[in-house]
Amino acid sequence: MADNQITLDVFGCKFRTSKSVLSVSPYFRNLFDRWADGADHQADGSYYVDADANTFEHLLSFMRLPSRFPLYWTREDGFDYALYSRVEADADYFMLDALRDWIKQRKYLEVVSVVVRTGSAAKEQRLDGDVVIEKYVVRRGGFILCPLAFHQDPERECWRNDKCEKAMTANGLQMSGARDDLLVAVTKFHFNNENLVNDT
Repeated sequence: MADNQITLDVFGCKFRTSKSVLSVSPYFRNLFDRWADGADHQADGSYYVDADANTFEHLLSFMRLPSRFPLYWTREDGFDYALYSRVEADADYFMLDALRDWIKQRKYLEVVSVVVRTGSAAKEQRLDGDVVIEKYVVRRGGFILCPLAFHQDPERECWRNDKCEKAMTANGLQMSGARDDLLVAVTKFHFNNENLVNDT
């Protein structure tokens, strides 16, 4: 079992793992015989790998669990496109073809869908699932008062009626007061975890 353990020095950062994990990558499988002969063996017993340590950490996580592709997404920032780009490049270098192709084809975009709806508080409905509800107070300006009638939408309806228009003009275009409306923004998240499964 001890022979299976291995320590990698990735640009100064040490990763302790096993040959069975690294064997997911043909790149590392090709190195095992060479390492067995002591090539690339450092004084502390680790093996040097010339790669970015931060990106390699994600590759190692994938090699430990190759049945699942990584999701780099948060509610606050959305997808981490820069990280996906770096992981794709290194996955190509380390011959993790399934991971490289999944990222290259932008399959991660099919994992999360986001729907945003806005409306007044009166139209707010009960929502199930993974949702974020945000409420904003919006100040609306006044509208010209019509002395002839109360319309459903006095801001628009009156100007379509010649009598109303003349009456409002004759009345000195008196304005209603400003009002505050409550605007509700509902963001619903849907996760399709099946698209994270590596079935290759």
